[in-house]
Amino acid sequence: MRTGEDRSGLDRKAYGLLYRNPGWGLEEVSAAADCSPAETEEVCDRLLAMGLLRPAPSTPCGFTTVEPEAALARLVSHEERQSVAHAKRLAGIRSAITSLTTNFSDLRNERREPVEIETLTTPAVVNSFLEDAGSAVRTRMRSMHPGGPPPEDVIDGMLLRDKEMEGRNVEVDVLYQRRTAEVPYVAAYLRDASRPGREARTAESLPIRMILFDDDLAVLPINPADSSEGALAVHGRTLLSSLHAFYDHYWHNATLPHQPPPRHQGDPTARPALDSQELVIVRLLADGVKDEAIARHLGVSSRTLSRLVSGLLDTLGVQTRFQAALRITELGLLA
Repeated sequence: MRTGEDRSGLDRKAYGLLYRNPGWGLEEVSAAADCSPAETEEVCDRLLAMGLLRPAPSTPCGFTTVEPEAALARLVSHEERQSVAHAKRLAGIRSAITSLTTNFSDLRNERREPVEIETLTTPAVVNSFLEDAGSAVRTRMRSMHPGGPPPEDVIDGMLLRDKEMEGRNVEVDVLYQRRTAEVPYVAAYLRDASRPGREARTAESLPIRMILFDDDLAVLPINPADSSEGALAVHGRTLLSSLHAFYDHYWHNATLPHQPPPRHQGDPTARPALDSQELVIVRLLADGVKDEAIARHLGVSSRTLSRLVSGLLDTLGVQTRFQAALRITELGLLA
């Protein structure tokens, strides 16, 4: 196999033979250059690429030689034309890039709905955020509560918040798991939630804790299995449309909570008839007087007072003292 130097020498020798002997065929060139016909073909291909040969079918070898200066000029001219064409293509690509980045890239944003996500890292931060969101909600709030019952004080807070929203004509929907709704103080809350503008339903199972405020804010747990890890506040109308559809699926397949027989007869919105002792207890409870002081004021034992308070709750149709305070205010018993 010939080296690069040997090939260059052979190219020069063959070119010289063709230059000096324009009537020779390739067989004669091969014999004079002391190379095989195949090597002569390769030489001619290389000389043709360099522009030192030009195809000439009428000659015995099929080529005619070109002066080296002319071949060099053609190569330079060809390269210049290639460079100009490349520069034009490059300019076109740059122009397209500029147009894409300045004139077209923003069109995609027309199909995008911005979504903002806040991370609420602790239960205290979550509760504070929910309180602010509840104060700012305009038309409706929907909540879904899987798992066990929340603490009784949380239920009391929810009842107070719901009533405040009712005063602003905000619709409130709540979904609880059926077994949770059987807990007495949760059942009492759900009964109270069933009124115009407020509705409670129960389902056999619910997938995730979720609270939706209007059509542009959702609060979801970071870890559905552990709400103590905090929550995500998601802002964005398009995403909220999907979450509302998700909520609707469970809402439409849920049922109204089981309503046990009322513990007192008559219109639950009517003012119940309380005796003088019960009225005293109502007023003292409303003033925040402790049970021991109320018992001393009435001259009864703590056990008797406990029985009297239980009877009062039963008369009012509520489960907790907090609910009793709201019902007392609602019925105007202190007027």
